[in-house]
Amino acid sequence: MNFTYRAGADYGKNSVFFVESMGESFPCAAYLVERNRVKNDTKSIYVLEYVISGKGYIECDGKKYTVQKGDFYFLNRLHSHLYYSDKEDPYRKIWINAGGRLLDGVVNAYGLTEGAIVIPDSNTEKYFHRLRELLSDAYLDNSDDTMTECAKVMCEMIITAATEYRKVQRATVSTAERIKDYIDSGLSYNVTLDDIAQHFYLNKSYIISIFSEKYGYTPKQYILQRKMQAACSMLEENLYSIAEIADVLNFSSSQHFSSSFKKKMGISPDEYRHSKKNHT
Repeated sequence: MNFTYRAGADYGKNSVFFVESMGESFPCAAYLVERNRVKNDTKSIYVLEYVISGKGYIECDGKKYTVQKGDFYFLNRLHSHLYYSDKEDPYRKIWINAGGRLLDGVVNAYGLTEGAIVIPDSNTEKYFHRLRELLSDAYLDNSDDTMTECAKVMCEMIITAATEYRKVQRATVSTAERIKDYIDSGLSYNVTLDDIAQHFYLNKSYIISIFSEKYGYTPKQYILQRKMQAACSMLEENLYSIAEIADVLNFSSSQHFSSSFKKKMGISPDEYRHSKKNHT
């Protein structure tokens, strides 16, 4: 890492606004940072970063996020985080760590209360460069003036990020719903993630991310769920053989269908069919 600015040990004495550090992280496969929230810590910080190249990951509140070139992410000071590089394509990023009541107010006012927020193709890079210019010239005699200017820039950055995030949320909901409609409207059960990516001209990782965020499961899991629902109906009707059901639902073989059904439902297709017969 290359530090542009590192505050002294007493940086938290200014409870209105402070910068703990700023710098740039260069590609390193072993890069990993873990931050555990300490309740009532007056020095706890918000982490704001912009990815210049490569790929990385964030784990927070049971969720895992992927970040890549052009992404901005915001880590809330009230949550614990683990973030690290992709080992094959480690990321390079510019970052700033800051805190204080001023940022608390802006963050809360704009609803950025989640543990981690990722904004793809963000326009926030310019604020990082402006902050780097300000902090690279920081010294004791001008520190108050510098912090005042940094506070202004950081508020602008957070407001810009919040506006972008609202757009991402609206797009995420509508796109996820359209993907679900596409899956639901299929006349057959052979739709794949590749089909969805090709139809919507979207990256597969992005599709999985927004669909999971909206519905709590991946497109693949949803497609399998629909297949199992259809399988149960066909087994109850007792008009189709196991092999025919497997073919209709686009399983590679009756064995593949049977093993998938048992894994999902807890019993084999034959056992399910017999249970429904006995029930009726």
